[in-house]
Amino acid sequence: MKSKKNIAIFALCSSIALFSACSGQNDNTEERLKINQKYFLESWPDSVYIAELDSILKAEPLKPNADSERTELTIYSGAIPTISLPGQKKQVKQTNPAGQEPKAKQAKASKNAEHFADNFMNALSAMQSDPTNAAKYRTVTAKAGEDLFVLLSRAYGMDASKLPRFYTLSALQSVNPGVKLEHLNGGENVRIPKL
Repeated sequence: MKSKKNIAIFALCSSIALFSACSGQNDNTEERLKINQKYFLESWPDSVYIAELDSILKAEPLKPNADSERTELTIYSGAIPTISLPGQKKQVKQTNPAGQEPKAKQAKASKNAEHFADNFMNALSAMQSDPTNAAKYRTVTAKAGEDLFVLLSRAYGMDASKLPRFYTLSALQSVNPGVKLEHLNGGENVRIPKL
């Protein structure tokens, strides 16, 4: 049955080629395809062509050990490990003669800043997923001469100045259409995540 179909397709193609050669419409020849060059898809293939490809792939014989070559992928759902960059020193707990622990206070402040950044990013992504839900944001009015990060520091505290600038700016811009967050004017309302 396939051979009859193939013969019919071949006959149709050869008759089209013969007709175009006889009618003199063979002037615009197509360029040959080149290897390792990208081409744009001009039209989507129709369902008959895709069904034909599916039947060819189903008829493809499997390798004898195809199941043993299959790779299983798993997603790690645990905590992300902390990576120390070269040149960073580990925090050493030291006490000064007065009995204070300045290094421990710095480590605690750093951990608080990381905790704030995690909470802020989670609240920001929740706000982006549903920007019209008033329970996920609060509105802060900008003061004259204030930029976004001064506004965030005023709203959240000094930990807000340690947020990643580009990501925070672009993510907040997506939920504040019409407000130029890079150049705030006094009195403009800015939506920020509710923590």
